[in-house]
Amino acid sequence: MNRDPSGGACAAEQLVEAGVRPTRPRLAIMEAIRTGATRHLTPEAFHRELADGGVHLSLATVYNTLNHFSEVGLLRRVGFGDRSYYCTNAAEHHHFYDEATGRLEDIPGAQPQVVCLPEAPPGMEIDGVEVIVKLRRSRQYPR
Repeated sequence: MNRDPSGGACAAEQLVEAGVRPTRPRLAIMEAIRTGATRHLTPEAFHRELADGGVHLSLATVYNTLNHFSEVGLLRRVGFGDRSYYCTNAAEHHHFYDEATGRLEDIPGAQPQVVCLPEAPPGMEIDGVEVIVKLRRSRQYPR
């Protein structure tokens, strides 16, 4: 399923609306994000995907751009352990994570609800809540 995260705006307009200067690398990265279905990018795999498509950028540029896009709300950074994924679905939602394969996917439909959040420590405020439901192959259904 392809999605247009901009509601129809071109990549340059989408970047400008988010307050991001549309440089060539940023435009190339946004175009690559926009052409795919909703997915979860790792910087390394996305860097290879870009290179395979003829877009040659440094891995540092890809990392920095994905981080910047997540800071302005164009992507959602989902991090845990030593891994970071960038979800192209910027709407509030939660994820399933398959520990055996490293696959991250959106939880479809109704989202888990978190109740009784603790108060943030002094001087801090809660910025959001990420629910990651870890999965493993059921012993009842071996491969």
